Amino acid sequence: MTETSRGAGLSRRLWEARRDGHSIRVAEGERPTGEAEAYAVQRGITEMSGREVAGYKIGATAEIAMNMLGVEGPFFGPLYRETFRGDGATVRLPMAHSPGIEAEFVVGLARDLPPRDAPWSFDEVRAAVAWVAPGLEIVGTRIESGLAGAGVLAIADGGANIDFVLGPTDGDWRGADLSSHPVTLAVNGAEAASGNSGMLVFGDPIAGVAWLANRPELAPRGLRAGDAVTTGTCTGIRPLAPGEEVVADYGSLGSVRARFET
Repeated sequence: MTETSRGAGLSRRLWEARRDGHSIRVAEGERPTGEAEAYAVQRGITEMSGREVAGYKIGATAEIAMNMLGVEGPFFGPLYRETFRGDGATVRLPMAHSPGIEAEFVVGLARDLPPRDAPWSFDEVRAAVAWVAPGLEIVGTRIESGLAGAGVLAIADGGANIDFVLGPTDGDWRGADLSSHPVTLAVNGAEAASGNSGMLVFGDPIAGVAWLANRPELAPRGLRAGDAVTTGTCTGIRPLAPGEEVVADYGSLGSVRARFET
């Protein structure tokens, strides 16, 4: 089996598992051999799905997450328009994918950040930002063996994204200290976790977007005006169950809420 046919086969199996809500077993010979092949599998899923990319998620933004996944640094995956929801949404959980919830700062872009030879600077990226908002990412995996030690399979599997809920985008992000802005996660009215934007390996959410804009794997698309980038969990991953309601409070940036069912 060639590298191309192996990658295409894994893309199809992962897309069908995402679409139909089941998980798959990946044999050792099917695993991507490195990040480049894993991102090729990820792109293959997007092409097969026919779904519109609405932005990107960044994962493994803390050392504990890198160690758990078995990766050397952060990675990214696509957010699809079909699973891009507004505040207060009711989200269906694919229980075979072991869903969990993450509270994340989300950055919306007002201008394109296309691929280029010179790296995008933090100041250039900040100037392109339209808003910073609360968000909830629903994460999980189509891989039967789970995320622990998944390594590049987590990249191939869409960065472990399942769904996404965006909160209000009218908060005063320019007046907020994005190096240490707090967030609290509550489930069914009881606090479940807390953290702050400084927990991200990048130091703050906009620096995470600068990292993403400079990734060569984004070529030829790059980042575009209207894209949303969710920048990594500040509250860890909490397992989700049907019937739960989750609220993440970001103080001056507002809050975001979602309910979950099967």
